[in-house]
Amino acid sequence: NFVGDGNAYIGNPDLKPEVAYTLSASGDWHAEDNEQWSLKLTGHLTYVQDYIDTQRCTPAMNAQCPAGNATSTNGYVKLRYVNQSARLYGIDLAGKFELGRIDGVGNFSVSATASYLRGENRSTGDNLYHIMPLNSKLALNHVRGDWTNTLEVQVVEGKDRISQVRNEVATPDYTLVNLRTSHDWKHARLDIALENALNTFYLLPLGGAYVSQGNAMTINGIRWGMVVPGKARSLNVSLNLRF
Repeated sequence: NFVGDGNAYIGNPDLKPEVAYTLSASGDWHAEDNEQWSLKLTGHLTYVQDYIDTQRCTPAMNAQCPAGNATSTNGYVKLRYVNQSARLYGIDLAGKFELGRIDGVGNFSVSATASYLRGENRSTGDNLYHIMPLNSKLALNHVRGDWTNTLEVQVVEGKDRISQVRNEVATPDYTLVNLRTSHDWKHARLDIALENALNTFYLLPLGGAYVSQGNAMTINGIRWGMVVPGKARSLNVSLNLRF
């Protein structure tokens, strides 16, 4: 298993290499000085020929495949790699806006990003595995002299478009608050970040199956249905020197 979903895989020496065709278009709008405000929008569409996805293993393929493997919906399963057809499309948005300056306090601005991606298996109608749900970040930025401060809110939608063939586990939506500050000198920069400041418990949409408890070398030797959690409150400090 190289994809982190907890399932067992049977190889396929007859696989063909993937061939992808991508169409992308972007629009970029900004103020004349490129400082007061800016907005960038990018859309993309990708068609993948001979996409390497999976199918349920049957006893006819491999004697080790249990009879209920093809219909299981709440456990780890045995899979076989196979070439199919896939389509991915999405949109990315990024923007910023200068709020202004307050004498004695500093400059304020807001910045935001948002990203949406959809992945479909055109051969089976299933969702592709390991696709990030709609997510966004909104940040309030403050600059005064050599100090830069940021209050960031990250919002991630619940993941319910999951790969049925893999019994991928859905994850709920969550919101994180991050705080950052930095000071710049001529030859050094100090960065301090308090990630997940409210100590929110959340599950990573792309974290994969949590398999650290139990016998991961056997089918269903570990409990199915748990995803790797995200980090708790974390204080990070770094010092960068320039020569």
